[in-house]
Amino acid sequence: MLEEPTYLTLSERKQIAELLERRANEIAGFSSSYQRSENHFGSVELALTREISRLRTLAVRVNPPAPEKDEEAE
Repeated sequence: MLEEPTYLTLSERKQIAELLERRANEIAGFSSSYQRSENHFGSVELALTREISRLRTLAVRVNPPAPEKDEEAE
């Protein structure tokens, strides 16, 4: 038996986006420290960069910014 899809409220989507962005920032902080280390590997650096990008992209997809008003139309 299939369950009906559960839709997220705007507030829930905003919270999820904030969580994803916060996690991306935590990884970015770690990545920055890791890059300054004398003993680091490019493959790990690349993986961290990809994960940061993935999380930030997902955050925008979950909670896209409101469209800007067209100033010329007013």
